[in-house]
Amino acid sequence: MKPTSRQTYRIVRAMLNLRKFTQYKISKEEKVAFSLVNRVVNWFLARGYIAKRPGYYELVSPAAIFSIFPLYRKLKPYGVIDVDMPKEQLFALLGGKAKLCLTSALSYYDNSYRDPALCIYLDNSEILSKLKQLPKGYLHIELYKEDLSSEDFVIKNGVPITTKARTVIDLFCANKAYSTEHLIKREWI
Repeated sequence: MKPTSRQTYRIVRAMLNLRKFTQYKISKEEKVAFSLVNRVVNWFLARGYIAKRPGYYELVSPAAIFSIFPLYRKLKPYGVIDVDMPKEQLFALLGGKAKLCLTSALSYYDNSYRDPALCIYLDNSEILSKLKQLPKGYLHIELYKEDLSSEDFVIKNGVPITTKARTVIDLFCANKAYSTEHLIKREWI
């Protein structure tokens, strides 16, 4: 079972978001074949990551599910830029075309975690060339390409960021799972 394949990812994401679910509900909401939902749910059930309850399934080991993703996906920046510009001014330049991820998104969900680097999903070559022309400075920007789902983003305080589940998945895939402890405990345990 490859959790990063398009259809399987939608099922796993739904399991993480719903926490208590039925196979029918996931199949209907995610528009995925029931047979695939059944196969994925049974795979997780056999490993003890979810449990069967009367009338539904329940997530029992979210950290184990998150830890599967790095086996199939490594998240490394395709570009690193250091600029001399305040974050607020940079957000105006990005114009909502970039989305915060990794530790930058985590800081919106967990007040105890701060990272001076700015991690963003950006697939816009125009903005990238503008960033490269800025004077060098102390704002460290790491650029990533979106590779799982464009549906994994929400707006927080006017800034597009990855959802909670996607933020944790990304951090596990970037070898920063240690930073997710508070969020996992608060949201999934």
